[in-house]
Amino acid sequence: MIAAKTQHPEIPLRYAAAKITLPPGNIAEIRLRTGKCAAAVMTDGRMLRCSDLFTREDINECFLELCRNSVHSYAREISEGYITLPGGNRVGFCGTAVLRDGEISTLKEISSLNIRFAREVRGCAEELCRWAFPDGLCSLIICGKPLSGKTTLLRDMARILGASHRIALIDSRGELAGVSGGVPALDVGENTDVLNGYPKAEGIMCALRSLSPEMIVCDEIGSDAEEVRQCMGCGVKLAVTAHAAGIDELRFRPGIAELYPLFDRAALLEGGRLTDIREIRA
Repeated sequence: MIAAKTQHPEIPLRYAAAKITLPPGNIAEIRLRTGKCAAAVMTDGRMLRCSDLFTREDINECFLELCRNSVHSYAREISEGYITLPGGNRVGFCGTAVLRDGEISTLKEISSLNIRFAREVRGCAEELCRWAFPDGLCSLIICGKPLSGKTTLLRDMARILGASHRIALIDSRGELAGVSGGVPALDVGENTDVLNGYPKAEGIMCALRSLSPEMIVCDEIGSDAEEVRQCMGCGVKLAVTAHAAGIDELRFRPGIAELYPLFDRAALLEGGRLTDIREIRA
């Protein structure tokens, strides 16, 4: 069973930290909205008020601090809707989209921020590893709703497997390893190589060409069908996560349905617990 340890994280934005009093317990996110009190989202789903009102000026100050007072330097991250901080914490934001040639080029009028804490829970993947890899590595897809613990579980799985196998970790958003200054801040395994900031497709192909991994690990696959197919056709195992409310739902998700039969096993997380595990093929 996956159990998160009690934690009282440090808020990574000094301006916000000065205005917020964190409640006790396991905190997954802090949500800041213009004209609203900050809300702490607990790992059990409760939302608790933890500040006075945040004004538009407060949100702007937090956003500028997040961008280190250089919004243009973070143009790519802003267009994608989040910035990952050292240590793996991620701050997402909402505002008014500015389109260029039909694509989001930046955001203006930032109205809310979501501070999502990276949780390192050592040992949480032991049950999954015992079930999924009794006779050696295989290809595994882990699914669950947002905040179900997929990234936390995948990180610990990389740590466990990286003790004795060559693992390549594609950390597209900097959440899995929390790389800072080129060094992972979170434990992802003794023999794990981290490709930080790579788009998943390019990271998978780079790992195949240059790292001779036994397994490639990446978070939240979706539109990477061809690269995943090539990976699984080269004798390299793959461990990934995907958003879904149930394992059967994976069969109908665009981009994943065609990949699903290529995996050996699937697992479902709900509320931080491993609730369903299946063989996909013998």
